[in-house]
Amino acid sequence: MEYLKNESIYRDRYRILRKIGEGGSSVVYMAVDLEQNEPVSVKVLKESSYGKRLASDADNETELLRRLDHPAIPELVAVYEDAFVLEYVPGNSLEKVLKEKRRLPEKEAVAIGMEILEVLEYLHRRGPVIYRDLKPANIMIRPDGHVSLIDFGAARLYSKDGAADTLNLGTYGFAAPEQFGSLGQTDPRTDIYCFGKTMLLMLGGKCSPELMQIIDKCTRPDREDRFKSCSEIAAALRKYPILVLKNKALKNLRLAVVAAAIALVVTMGVAHYETVVSYAASDAELRIPAVKERLGYAGVRIRGLLEEKDLWPFGQDSF
Repeated sequence: MEYLKNESIYRDRYRILRKIGEGGSSVVYMAVDLEQNEPVSVKVLKESSYGKRLASDADNETELLRRLDHPAIPELVAVYEDAFVLEYVPGNSLEKVLKEKRRLPEKEAVAIGMEILEVLEYLHRRGPVIYRDLKPANIMIRPDGHVSLIDFGAARLYSKDGAADTLNLGTYGFAAPEQFGSLGQTDPRTDIYCFGKTMLLMLGGKCSPELMQIIDKCTRPDREDRFKSCSEIAAALRKYPILVLKNKALKNLRLAVVAAAIALVVTMGVAHYETVVSYAASDAELRIPAVKERLGYAGVRIRGLLEEKDLWPFGQDSF
């Protein structure tokens, strides 16, 4: 246990089983609470990383967790000098699920997205708390299929008087433009951007145009152009299946109109086929004798001309 400090404290109550995660400043272990006989997660600061800033970050995370009470957020169990203990979240991370499946069906991705939005909406009403690091690695899919958010190390309280974040935290590929500094402090719309990027990854970039419009609005570079709240996104996600059906019905209607027009033309053609054929036959009966007569006259004239020139090669009775 190279990262444990005052290891006996953990041995007295917690038996470390295995490492389940690691970041730049801490390691997370799965352990057993020997008093309660149940699994827990122990987040331990690395010895080599001790310092005022990291201690402050740990204090910030535990202080935020004390404020929160939601079934999708791990409960804070205990705090030590260099570690804290959390409720253990069983299941697999969304990151692991996507590595196995590559992409999720649209319906499943939207169902997961709706649960994520419900948790984010809860956080945004508590301060608001800005999560700032929404990504598949921090989303757990429990055995019952429900979602939990883990790792609140990047989370912060929004300050109405703040001009910018003191630290630029987030994960490249998911973080919003304002998380890279110089664009003011992060706010709920920052989490909305991260949500859109997460949805896009879940879907492998393939979904209905109606759903893509929602994702596009989440991930606009200018936060003023994004959805204003998670509840707005949830409302749009509830309505979009109806829009899909409506657009599909309109498309089918247009196809039906085109098919009906073609069928009408074909039907009219078939209905008048006999009339057209009869007319053509009658016309031929009238025109063919006249054509033959003209050809006969032309032949006699040609023969006369050739005879005058002694060029007619046949007998007098031919033609």
